Amino acid sequence: MATPASATSRCRWRSEPAGALLAVALAHGGCERAQGLSLTQAVARSDDARVVAMVAARDGLDSEAARQRVEARRRIAADALAGADLPEALLSPSRRAHLARTAAARVALADLFEASHGAEDIPDDDPMLQRARADGRFVHPRLHRVCQVIATPPGKLEGDALAAALAAPGWEARATDVIATLRRHVEATVPLGDPQACALMLSMLRLEHDDPDDDVVLRGEGGGGFDLAACAVAPAADGSCSEPRFAPEWTAVIGDGPTPGVRGPFTTRFGVHLALVLEVLPARGPDDPGFDAEVREAVLLPWRTEAFGRWLEQLRTRHVALIASDGGGAP
Repeated sequence: MATPASATSRCRWRSEPAGALLAVALAHGGCERAQGLSLTQAVARSDDARVVAMVAARDGLDSEAARQRVEARRRIAADALAGADLPEALLSPSRRAHLARTAAARVALADLFEASHGAEDIPDDDPMLQRARADGRFVHPRLHRVCQVIATPPGKLEGDALAAALAAPGWEARATDVIATLRRHVEATVPLGDPQACALMLSMLRLEHDDPDDDVVLRGEGGGGFDLAACAVAPAADGSCSEPRFAPEWTAVIGDGPTPGVRGPFTTRFGVHLALVLEVLPARGPDDPGFDAEVREAVLLPWRTEAFGRWLEQLRTRHVALIASDGGGAP
């Protein structure tokens, strides 16, 4: 059986820097329970001056910064204990023990892992971070996010055949009437600033125009980002573009007008368009203010998940080493 001295020794071991807040802030491992503290009382003691002094010495902080760190851990523990579905006095011993372990685990994660595994702790040469720095979500030219409906003649027409169909007598006027009707309905029912505005507009196609025998066919395209200045071929030495990637008559209309906003009906070599410009994203590059912080936040979760697995393995290894180095005495 354990002697009082051995029990005290175990409590002191758990009060070392690796687990300081677990022992003092929580009813954990029998140490605080031996002093008759409830879960709530144990958490409330996390502002004890001794704990603040110990955290200040351990982490190299002044007293105010240490107090704030201890208070943050206290809130974490309190949030975990708030999972109780009954008043503490009515909790069963097993439920109390479960809540204590949960709170202890959350404090341990915050104190021993999360504090040293934030976005700023990701190494500059980490593969995830390097890939993200080249990701088009973060590095891109000025982009217009556009979804659109295009009225075209029926069939899979291209080149001269499509041009001939578009030039057929009366076709453009009929297509323009269809697109104009759709625009009125979009303006009446679709909030332009809504994240689902594009989906709402495209959902109207079948309701607005579903005549298989008509010579006007509606086709929807949703939500991509377009670089209106993009070239289909490499730019010339002076930076000029001899072959734009997108039809100039299309980019001229898309780039003109309010954002978010509706464009059309307007005609291009591809048909009659109704476009919804959702937003304009400014050009982004690695030298922009806030770029590094944004990229780091984007990769923090997957990076931290991998790091957590390695951290757990280190804890298991250290735990085995502690057991193996124990004097072998009975608990």
